[in-house]
Amino acid sequence: MRFIGLVMLLAGLWVAPAMAAEQASDTKKAQTKSADEAEKSPEQQAMDALAEAGIRQALQAIQRSGGMYPFGLIRSGETVQAVGYSGKKEDAPAADEWARALFGKLRAIGNEQPDVDLMALFRLHEITNDNGEKIVGVWAEVDHRTVRPWVIFLPLVKNEEGKHELGEMIYFATEQPLFDKAVEKK
Repeated sequence: MRFIGLVMLLAGLWVAPAMAAEQASDTKKAQTKSADEAEKSPEQQAMDALAEAGIRQALQAIQRSGGMYPFGLIRSGETVQAVGYSGKKEDAPAADEWARALFGKLRAIGNEQPDVDLMALFRLHEITNDNGEKIVGVWAEVDHRTVRPWVIFLPLVKNEEGKHELGEMIYFATEQPLFDKAVEKK
C-alpha cells in the first residue's frame, strides 16, 4: 500500500511541473493573442470579426449542402446584414458570374449608403498548390472605409480518409477594394 502511495506521490510531483508548464504555455499564447489584438486598430478588429462570422456561415452552408453560393455581409454601426441572391434557384446565374455581380452590388451599396462602414464578400475558390493539386476553400474579401482591404483564403484540405478538414488560413492585402476609394476621396 505504501508503494502505491509513493508511486502516486512521485507521479504527482512529475505531472505537476508538466501541467504548470502547459498552463504557462497556454497563458503565454493567450497573452500573445491579446497583444496581437491590442496592436490592431478597432477597424481591423471589426474586419476580423466580420470575416470570422462570414466564414463560419460559409462553412455551415458547405456542411449542410456540400457547397455555397457567393454572399456578402455589410455592417452599418452595430447592424450586420447579409446580401445574396434572392431569385429562383433555377434562374440563378453561375457562381462566378454572381460573385462579379455581387462585387458590383456591394460597391454600389458602399457608394449609396455612407453609414455602411464595413463590407465582405464570401465565395468558394479553387487554387492549385505546389504539387499541382486543386484545393478548394472559402475565399473572403473584407473591406473597411478607412482601412486597406484584405483577402482571406481558408483551404479545405482532404485528409488521408478523403474527408475535408480546415487548412491554415492565408491572409493578404488586395488592391481591389469593395468600397470605391475614388468616390471616397471626392
